[in-house]
Amino acid sequence: MTEEDELDELLQPTVTPVVRSGYKPWRVQSQFWVAFFGGVLAVTGVAFLNSGHLGMSARTRGAILALGGAALAVYVALAVWLVNENAQNLRIAGRLLAVVLFLVLARIQRPADARYQLFADGEYAPLWGVGITASIIGGLAQAGIAILLMR
Repeated sequence: MTEEDELDELLQPTVTPVVRSGYKPWRVQSQFWVAFFGGVLAVTGVAFLNSGHLGMSARTRGAILALGGAALAVYVALAVWLVNENAQNLRIAGRLLAVVLFLVLARIQRPADARYQLFADGEYAPLWGVGITASIIGGLAQAGIAILLMR
């Protein structure tokens, strides 16, 4: 290898452009509201879809689903533990759990989001429709799980 070849290799970019799926991603910060109002199922679903829009690997997307499943298992354990308590306590604990899960999922999505901001047009799709739908469906499903377990 000549000195010029080594220099060319050295000057290659280390950050690769985002491989997008054709959809614009949603702002990662906006997923907080989905977590707060919709719970762990809603934020997991939105983060999973957004990771696909950001071009993240299948392994990372699987990790997002696994973390969401673990958070759901913790929620179920909380529901069983608080079976004789006030439902308000479970609702507060569920929201806190969903917000903590959001923080973890946001951290996972951060590098791909930074690449998107750097290499793409930087415009994001609005999360309103998907976020409200995910919050309603995820929140109802999570409430249904709580009702079944608290009987």
